[in-house]
Amino acid sequence: IPRLKLVNVTKRYGSTVANDAISLEVMPGEILSVLGENGAGKSTIFHAVLGLIRPDSGKITVLGKDSQEITAKDKQKLGAALSDSGFSGNLTIQDIISVLEKLYDDFNKNFFMKQVEIFGLPYKKKLKDFSTGMKAKLKVLIAISHQAKLLLLDEPTAGLDVVARNEVCLLYTSDA
Repeated sequence: IPRLKLVNVTKRYGSTVANDAISLEVMPGEILSVLGENGAGKSTIFHAVLGLIRPDSGKITVLGKDSQEITAKDKQKLGAALSDSGFSGNLTIQDIISVLEKLYDDFNKNFFMKQVEIFGLPYKKKLKDFSTGMKAKLKVLIAISHQAKLLLLDEPTAGLDVVARNEVCLLYTSDA
């Protein structure tokens, strides 16, 4: 059973077509990169898969279920790091841990805290005072810290220098 399947998915914004009849399939263990120009609809695909927007046509299946039938419990099996979202800048990592413990039954606090320490993320500093690299590391860490069955990473290393990019990529291969 594919972890993700899109069949002829189309999304329009007025007369602009963000995606036109996109079809793809991701099987367990596979990695898929979606490449394209700015404005080509890459983020739109992620938003549609997560149920944040509805496609105008086509079908999306996530973890074997029609995307329209996905429950909050099913969403716990998804890990997402979107380029245009995140937690309030007034929160700290300490605050976020409390949220994650309530959101995800399988939140691995020990793994999360170990990675926070390894990457030198400040535990009590407000997110608005984090560097771009710190924010990117935290987004990916949140996405992988709850035993997700499908990761959706939308430009998780955009704007990072080479060293920070390599550190974020190490998170992908860490044992959660």
